[in-house]
Amino acid sequence: MSTTLFTAWGYEVSILESVAAEVSFIGVWLGTTGKRITWPWWAASSALYMVFFYQADLFASAALQIVFIVAAVWGWRDWAPTGATPGALSNRNRAMWAVATLVSVSLLTPVLSHLGAAATWSDAFLLVASLIAQILMVYEKIESWVLWLIV
Repeated sequence: MSTTLFTAWGYEVSILESVAAEVSFIGVWLGTTGKRITWPWWAASSALYMVFFYQADLFASAALQIVFIVAAVWGWRDWAPTGATPGALSNRNRAMWAVATLVSVSLLTPVLSHLGAAATWSDAFLLVASLIAQILMVYEKIESWVLWLIV
């Protein structure tokens, strides 16, 4: 495990975790401006978090970071060089994504339970909602921000 930077409420925050969070915050800030440069920052933070989660034996969370890195490459490629032009989902598409989220969480929860996960519903929701929020972000949909705030 990485060297401890500080301890907060009994939790040891490593240098790696702190740097990953700082890089992530920069990515989020750039994301709020709609600048294309946000994607390399998100890829970098995901790479750092992947190492952190792997070192903590949180292999599913580490694997999820690979998905985020791929999405960052996708976003970098598909966003215009001038940045994002955010738009809203249609009511029909919003309903479709909501149903997809509920169905996916419902299907994933028993799998996680079978694997012995401690918090099946919340783990399933966080995984599914994170993936959907990332996809919506790449498609420049403002609903991605609402979903990220929930996650």
